Amino acid sequence: MSETQPPSYAKPLAFVGELRSELTQVHAELTAARAEIAELRTENAELKRRLGMNSKNSSKPPSSDGLAKPKGPDQGHPGRTRARLRLHHG
Repeated sequence: MSETQPPSYAKPLAFVGELRSELTQVHAELTAARAEIAELRTENAELKRRLGMNSKNSSKPPSSDGLAKPKGPDQGHPGRTRARLRLHHG
């Protein structure tokens, strides 16, 4: 009868150790990514708030509002102007 040797657990245990190390690294990266996402969300909200500001809802001067839509008749409207007067020189 041949004697059987007990199975070696060295390779599976080494593999489990590698997986644990990799899992720890991935967990640290995930934690850092979550923190960065939270910072970016806060920054995004602040930028959206600032973008919505103008002289009517903040202490900014009206000149900082930029160019507004021109006032006046709609495009295509014939408009009304007085006829020019001819001046006679002489």
